[in-house]
Amino acid sequence: MRFLLAFLILLLPAPLLAQWKVAETGRFRVHADMPARALESRAILLEDFHRLLVRATGRDLPADAPRLDVFLVPDIQSASPWRPVGANVSGFYRASAGRISAIALEEVQGSRSSGLAQALLLHEYAHHFLLGASRTAYPAWYVEGFAEYFSTARFRDDRIEYGEASPIRAAALARTRWIPLEALLARDPALLRGSQSAIFYAQSWLLTHYLFRAPGMRDRLVAYLKAYGAGEDPVAAFRTHVDPDFRAFESRLRTYVTREATYSRFDRAGPQTVSVSVTDLPRSAADMLLPMVAIEHGVPPGRRAEALADLRARAARHPGDALAARALALAELHLGSPATAATLLDAQLNQLPRDADLLRWRAQAARMTDAKAGGEDARRYLVRAWNAAPQDWRTLHAYARLYRSQTRPMPADALDVLLKAYGLAPQVTDVVLDTALALTNAGRLREAAQVLEPLAWSPHGGPAAELAQRMLLKARAGDRAGVQAEIGDLRRVRLAMASTAQRL
Repeated sequence: MRFLLAFLILLLPAPLLAQWKVAETGRFRVHADMPARALESRAILLEDFHRLLVRATGRDLPADAPRLDVFLVPDIQSASPWRPVGANVSGFYRASAGRISAIALEEVQGSRSSGLAQALLLHEYAHHFLLGASRTAYPAWYVEGFAEYFSTARFRDDRIEYGEASPIRAAALARTRWIPLEALLARDPALLRGSQSAIFYAQSWLLTHYLFRAPGMRDRLVAYLKAYGAGEDPVAAFRTHVDPDFRAFESRLRTYVTREATYSRFDRAGPQTVSVSVTDLPRSAADMLLPMVAIEHGVPPGRRAEALADLRARAARHPGDALAARALALAELHLGSPATAATLLDAQLNQLPRDADLLRWRAQAARMTDAKAGGEDARRYLVRAWNAAPQDWRTLHAYARLYRSQTRPMPADALDVLLKAYGLAPQVTDVVLDTALALTNAGRLREAAQVLEPLAWSPHGGPAAELAQRMLLKARAGDRAGVQAEIGDLRRVRLAMASTAQRL
């Protein structure tokens, strides 16, 4: 009988055997299909890494910042159904109107790739930290170089080490022709993709490492980044604040990487205790969780019908399952029938009347199904969601959008709510653009420009960054009507963003 049972288990589809779990700490929710102890160790690693970044930079995320959702997956394509993923992508970080999350390949203990998997996970969190702990625009090489520099951190029982050389990046520097420094510094997002991406990341790591650690370089880096954030030409700013002689500077970089690079080691002050709770997710999570996340981040227009059919089929495999019902409601809301979504959500709210996600989705369904009365119904649902989860930036953003106008100022209390959402989620493009427009409408163009700067020069910003650049120039010029006119292009930008491939 035992042999027969084992044989039958082997015949079951993999999703039915999977047991996803979530490990929760003060700053993270880490989701994976792995043993509880291993998952707990990943969550503790991230908390350790967060403390290291605070110590090394002197900055921190807001005290009430939302926990980051992290998903560790065995196959990166499964984490991004219906959206193209580059062949060389092993993880990505996304901050969209529905969710902020990081995806990384899971670590395989004892394999050659286990250290690389950890470095990737830390790389993705470094992006989240850099974007959330600062309101400054950064060049592409620094965004990636910062993440690469800290991603090799190692946490022992008695000490912490960081700044060690990345074997992959060092190898690329040794065997690949370097990108000219002037091209590396320029605002050229094409370098992040294609055949030059590997050497771009390697040089970005080296340049950051050198400017962080070489004597006298840190102050020059700070001056350069300040000039960059103020909108100066990145190449000219580097010549002014770091070094005018690019040929000599590159020669020093080559010497530094082969002979002079150092790393830091310090003793732990004492044992760090991290409160971690690990919870089994429903069996349906293997089928439903990642597609739900994909829907919250947005499905490309050409794949919406396919995605809806897929979600309906997945949900049908789990009758009576709460997570499947939630996923189906979300799919109907974004891809299918908002009226059907409202019915599904009402049934779930009867059981979970204080579920902030369900209430927020129900508010959206109300607005989509009734243009006149929907606004007031949406307001009531959002107030309930706000009471259930006061720090959920998505609810705050949705509430403020009830008062959004292309030209008219928001009520002061609604603008305060939007500013709080921005403070919690400055990485989210929609929040940034809505906040900049609202400040512009209120006549606060200098503040609007400050909000726009990081997005305007974001290396991964794409069409949204181009829109933000145009808005920024007009905000700095005091051209209120010009900023308001630019926001009319937002629908085209959102469609372009929805079709964009995932990038590391």
